[in-house]
Amino acid sequence: MTLIIERVISSFLIITGLSYLFQSLVWKDLVKELLSKPTWLMFWSLLFLPWGLIVVFNHNLWVANWTVIFTILGWLVTIKCCLYLLFPGWANFVKQWSNEFLQRYIQIAGVVETILGGGLLFFSFAS
Repeated sequence: MTLIIERVISSFLIITGLSYLFQSLVWKDLVKELLSKPTWLMFWSLLFLPWGLIVVFNHNLWVANWTVIFTILGWLVTIKCCLYLLFPGWANFVKQWSNEFLQRYIQIAGVVETILGGGLLFFSFAS
């Protein structure tokens, strides 16, 4: 079960990372819209909370190797979704970011996600 979780998350990171790179303008607009409508932000969190919980409950492996990254990601997603559901305004500071800064932030996140996902996918097949 842990191997399939690792490969699904790695693939998800690659695909979303590439989407951030190639569609950063669309992602910027989505972030702005989600922050302007707390109901959509809560809905988005409800979609991702099960993903985080699946990782937390099925891949909660605190080991001294690369697989701990999945555990950390699962906890981060779970915590972030809980924050949005319990305190929808906690990320309002992003509203103050300029459109150019937010778009650049998303592009950088895309590079990081794509590289991280590619590395993790490689390791999941190499081990």
